[in-house]
This record gives sequence, C-alpha cells and structure tokens, in this order.
Amino acid sequence: MSAAELAARRARIDRIDAVLVRLLAARQRQVAVIAGLKTGPDKVRDPERIAVILVRIGAAARRCGLDEAIAVPVWRELLERSAQVQEALLRRSGPAGRLDEGQAAPTVSSIPSPRRSSKQVASAVQEPS
Repeated sequence: MSAAELAARRARIDRIDAVLVRLLAARQRQVAVIAGLKTGPDKVRDPERIAVILVRIGAAARRCGLDEAIAVPVWRELLERSAQVQEALLRRSGPAGRLDEGQAAPTVSSIPSPRRSSKQVASAVQEPS
C-alpha cells in the first residue's frame, strides 16, 4: 500500500469517526433525558433490556459485516458508561432534574476510565473484499 493510499484510508476513517462521535453525542443526550424518567440511581440498569440490546447489536453486526467480537464489547462498554452517566445525573439532580429534548447532556468527568490490556484493545479488522 502506498503512502498516499494509506493517507486516504486514514482520512476516510477520520470522517467516519466524526460521524460516530455525532451519533454518540445524540445517543448521550437521549440517555440523559431518559435518566430524568427514572426514579433513582438504583433503577438505572435493566438486565433484560441489556440482554435484548446485545442480541440486537450482534445480529446487526453480522448483517453489516462487523465482527461481533468488536460490536458486542463496544456496546457493553457503551451501555455501562451510559448507566454510569445516568446514575451520576440522578445523584446530582434526582428525577426532577430532567432535561428537555433539545438540551445537551452534561458530561460526567468523575467516572473513572476502565483499564484495558493491549491484548484486549488489539483487534484485527479486515475490510470486506
């Protein structure tokens, strides 16, 4: 692969990443709005819903050609982080601290970042031919 082709591929990934960030920001806003509908931090996680979501994500990944070994752990992390954000929002403001649909979700910087080994992070992704 030439340096120019590598640079073009990386630029494409950068554009995809920008779209993913916008979509995740929209998702986070919904998570914050939903937090206001819950009765307290102890009501944030719904194991049955989490299981349904992960099955749906696995099926969607297979249909799209995304390795489930990437999709499912990413969603597990996304769901856990979303729950942590909801808990923090509820502890800070309680159910009465609801956000309107158009409001930006506050960030929660006090949530610790998980530690990952390089083996866990390293994954090979092949582009479909």
